[in-house]
Amino acid sequence: MINKRKILSVVIAILSLFGMSNCVSDKEKGIAERIQQLTKDNDLIVQIAELEIDSTQLKTYIEFLQEGILTSVKEEPGVLTLYAMADRDKPNRITVVEIYESQEAYNSHIASPHFLKYKNGTMNMVDSLKLTRTKPIVFAAKGE
Repeated sequence: MINKRKILSVVIAILSLFGMSNCVSDKEKGIAERIQQLTKDNDLIVQIAELEIDSTQLKTYIEFLQEGILTSVKEEPGVLTLYAMADRDKPNRITVVEIYESQEAYNSHIASPHFLKYKNGTMNMVDSLKLTRTKPIVFAAKGE
């Protein structure tokens, strides 16, 4: 089971990926160091998916995406975070930040029935897809 500290660590990683790191407390620095260690020890997978969706099918695509993300996070313990967002000026450009506990968790995710439903259901809606594996460097977020 994922604890609050691990979830906070993942949030810190996401914020850092988008350059939102500000002043941090000693507690937050400790969390950042822990997730950096998780990256080394546990094969943490952090990936960014950049998609361009056929704008005439955007509403349907988002419905598939939402169902797939909510089900994945709820049902798969190794799926730590899936955040999807649209470009403010071009809403058919979607970015998804994905964090998985391990390569095994990622492999299990892409073989899951709900991911395959999403993938097969949206195949003809996606004009382009770019996946980028990242290596987290700095983690910071405001504390509670």
